[in-house]
Amino acid sequence: MKKIFAAVLLVCGLVSNVAIAQDKIASVIVYGNQNQSGTRVHEEIQALMLNGETLLKSSETVVNNALSGSAAVLSPSASQAVSKDKESTIEFMRNMVATNSLFEATKATIESAPENIVRIIEITIALYPDYAQEIINAAVMTGEMDSDQALLAAITAGADPTTVGEATAAGGPVALALAAPVGVGVGAGGTGGGDATASTN
Repeated sequence: MKKIFAAVLLVCGLVSNVAIAQDKIASVIVYGNQNQSGTRVHEEIQALMLNGETLLKSSETVVNNALSGSAAVLSPSASQAVSKDKESTIEFMRNMVATNSLFEATKATIESAPENIVRIIEITIALYPDYAQEIINAAVMTGEMDSDQALLAAITAGADPTTVGEATAAGGPVALALAAPVGVGVGAGGTGGGDATASTN
């Protein structure tokens, strides 16, 4: 009888621990809102990870399912942008789930493929249209675009021009100037020289 009672307690304890773990994952606030395709993709990835899938596999599965139409998570504009560059989308969503920060995820994705910055901006704007300013700030922070270029790229990608502007100090020229090594101008191409003055554009 004691053994049966102990076994019941053990099972109850395991069920309780699983429920607590699920509650903790469920209580994680995902960046954005339900109007954002990116938020819905993020939630789908987390659901697969809860069932034991890796971040990479979950990201690939969710993006592939979204593009095939088997998961209604992408808006028409997001579906179009994602279909142009699935690999960058998967990389971005991996960064997004890992950081839960649109600024950090955008910045990391651009830094991993700076030659693809315009396409990455297009993807991120399509996935998170209500948070376009964060994307502009992140693009400028990488140093791959100036504030005007990032703003133009975002508007071209579909950002509402009435809700965005040039990058703020948190992610724009001021932050870049503070991050530069002493003696290296914002416009310089490294310690080897270059124009040491900040662009007025």
